[in-house]
Amino acid sequence: MDSKRKVLKIMAAAGLLAVSGMALAQSGKPVRMLLPLAAGGSSDTIGRAVANEMSKTLGTTIVAENKPGASGTLALGEVIRTPVSNPTFGLVLGSTLAVVPHLMKVPYDSVKDVKPVVQLGITPFVLLVNKNHPAKNLAEFVAMSKRKPQTFGSYGAGTSSHVTGEAFNNAAGLKQVHVPYKGTAPAINDLLGSQVDSVVADFGVAGQHIGKDGKLRALAVTGPARSEGFPDVPTFGEQGYASMNDLVGWIAFVTSSATSDEQVASWAKAASNALRVPEVRQRLVSQGYVPAGTYGKEFDKIVADEPVRWGGLIKASNITLEN
Repeated sequence: MDSKRKVLKIMAAAGLLAVSGMALAQSGKPVRMLLPLAAGGSSDTIGRAVANEMSKTLGTTIVAENKPGASGTLALGEVIRTPVSNPTFGLVLGSTLAVVPHLMKVPYDSVKDVKPVVQLGITPFVLLVNKNHPAKNLAEFVAMSKRKPQTFGSYGAGTSSHVTGEAFNNAAGLKQVHVPYKGTAPAINDLLGSQVDSVVADFGVAGQHIGKDGKLRALAVTGPARSEGFPDVPTFGEQGYASMNDLVGWIAFVTSSATSDEQVASWAKAASNALRVPEVRQRLVSQGYVPAGTYGKEFDKIVADEPVRWGGLIKASNITLEN
């Protein structure tokens, strides 16, 4: 009897230790956040701002770590491989999940191995020309491009901006020649210098050059509505190209599919609450993003549907990393 009682005491103690360890992991263990871009960029600063507010809600330190390269797949791959005993989530661009797997081999299944956490913001793509370009609006630009094919720059072969530019070629019956750049900044610099006729980008880098005193003219934005940060720029849909309405970029937090639903829900709610903080919201708006805060089944569906949408466009336009 004594030996049985002793065993029960040991089992009870072990159970208490297990529960205590779990509670410690949930309440006090640092959480890693992997960022797919170099420090200081628009997406990087947004991710850090949201995480800072999340840490206040969760009562947990969130340690940010930049791991740029390979179109975001390096950071995402590490998020997926990290054991659940080391809580980790990562920032992703929508293109990393929806575009990249169609164009290059990735060491994971971007649907089965990934568990969506929360969509932080949505950003339209914008068609830009130099202020000195003779086309003052989209109709004039299309007419000029049909007379003499223009060049359009993107922030990289196989990126969302590349696919969006080719989608506009198809929608308008144009034969613009794609010029890929290694990032938005060099593409904008060449546009400022009139080395390329137009650029398809997001507002993050381009926004500072748009406006009354800017050196660039925005002819149209994708998405179903005008950008909150740049309300004077009309949509493609308003100008007769409704097929461009669904082509938007987004940023989000995701984690490994092995992470528990309870942990994901906790992170998602904390991030969604962070997006209600005026300073955080303004950071997104100033970069051309519409704050989202979408999570749960609604965001799960977006993550499942987007690869299908973009994959269809890639196939229709015969896009590869070489063109």
